[in-house]
Amino acid sequence: MKFRIHPILLPIFLFFMIVGGVSLYAMILFSLLFHEVGHIWAAKQAGMNVRSCTILPYGGELQIVNRQLATKQQRLIVALGGPLATAVLLLIALLVSFPGSAQLIQIQLILLAVNLLPILPLDGGQALSVLLESKDDKYSSRSIFTLYSIIASIALFLFLSMYLPESLPYTIVAAFLAVQNIISYRFRKYEQVFEQISSARRRS
Repeated sequence: MKFRIHPILLPIFLFFMIVGGVSLYAMILFSLLFHEVGHIWAAKQAGMNVRSCTILPYGGELQIVNRQLATKQQRLIVALGGPLATAVLLLIALLVSFPGSAQLIQIQLILLAVNLLPILPLDGGQALSVLLESKDDKYSSRSIFTLYSIIASIALFLFLSMYLPESLPYTIVAAFLAVQNIISYRFRKYEQVFEQISSARRRS
């Protein structure tokens, strides 16, 4: 399995290195990696094969073999694996006192708060999208939720922009979410066709 860091993280890490030093940068990177380990562990427990992992500002993105064929239960397990890992790290930091534990606690709280927002492709949005879809209207409900996520992420970006430069990392994340959702919405029909072809091949 391959790991890589998305280029969008570079300006964010640079910002935190300037305002908080190398130790803050290291704790953020460690927290993001730990979060993704939770997703990877959950995917393996659900019987899914992870090909690669890209670390993003809010966690990461897994490339899973035949993800389009995954059941609702499998996708829900994977979505909740990351926040669960972050919650475990938060609990450890709360129970065990060590240098920098206060900063680590703050990072986990922010990571949880961001990831549980009901916006795609965040974990909260992924889980809610799975719960809202049904077999009959899976594609239409997914498209509507993606459209909602575009509007919500743009609104979040505009709100955070009013507090620049202090809100710079979060503003970048909001802009990145908006772009990802716009791309996903534009390619939704191709993904639907690909998923239907893969399902048909699996049945035959």
